[in-house]
Amino acid sequence: MQKSACRRRLVSVFLLMAGALSLAAPALAEYPDRPIKLVVAYPPGGATDVTARAVAQRLSERLKQAVVVENRAGAAGMIGTDYVAKAAPDGYTIMFTAADTHSINPHVYPKITYDARKDFTPVAQVGSLPIALIVSPQVQAKNVAEFLALARKNPGKMTYASFGVGSSGHVAMEMLNIQSRVELLHVPYQGAAPAIAALMAGQVDAMMVPLVLAVPNDAAGKVRLLGAATPTRFAGAPNAPTFAEQGIPLNSAPWVGILAPAKVPQDIVEKLNRELNAALQDPQVRETLIKNGLDPATSSQPAFRALLDAEYDRWGKTITAANIKVN
Repeated sequence: MQKSACRRRLVSVFLLMAGALSLAAPALAEYPDRPIKLVVAYPPGGATDVTARAVAQRLSERLKQAVVVENRAGAAGMIGTDYVAKAAPDGYTIMFTAADTHSINPHVYPKITYDARKDFTPVAQVGSLPIALIVSPQVQAKNVAEFLALARKNPGKMTYASFGVGSSGHVAMEMLNIQSRVELLHVPYQGAAPAIAALMAGQVDAMMVPLVLAVPNDAAGKVRLLGAATPTRFAGAPNAPTFAEQGIPLNSAPWVGILAPAKVPQDIVEKLNRELNAALQDPQVRETLIKNGLDPATSSQPAFRALLDAEYDRWGKTITAANIKVN
């Protein structure tokens, strides 16, 4: 009896202690329980930064936790990208970026410090950036076919500007060169402003630029917009014809999306994907994106991963064929 009573008392004490410990132990925190850092690898004030902030604000509201944009610009986006690659895989450091950092730079820069495929977890696509072929008003071409005909008559003599070697505009024009079998001379500039100024002045013949920059300059008569290198017309420029409409199936619109470091838990990735897609359905967010030249899109996480794989290969094929390298 005494042993039995003793055992019962021990069991009772054990259960009381277990209950007390369970009450004292904090519950596992549900993600996110603190602010999320959204890294933008470009300077503040640009279209990428503006659209990232619009998405971050709506995502903050949906997650009920601050999503803070942090600009880490430099080295064609590689500084911020490398920072995210090395961040803790806990979902509290993610990045808003475009094709340049993950589909173009790995093929252009031989000493790149991150692995675009292995060091990141795709979260979701945000959209794509429609770009267009524009020419100097002095160029006697009113559509893409006429421009290509001029280029074929003058191989190696017609010129095109870019924002720099290995920029998306540079590679997009090389896509056109290779696909259409024309030979245009590349003239790189240090940024968009001097490149477009040179085109307006007639110092170069053509260039590929974001459609949002092409439309107002075309309307002002400073350049001539020949076509958007996109499969369909962009809602922000419904009057701009596409290459496809002109019988040239060229799509050189860079993707834009959100990625996280590798090995972020799948449940966190799925939550971010779900909430981001919901944020992108918001009319105000969509309006801001379109106003800044971005064509909104939503995607599942596996679909975005598949897109990144395909785009890595597609842009890489052009870069290799055109022998574009920056040491």
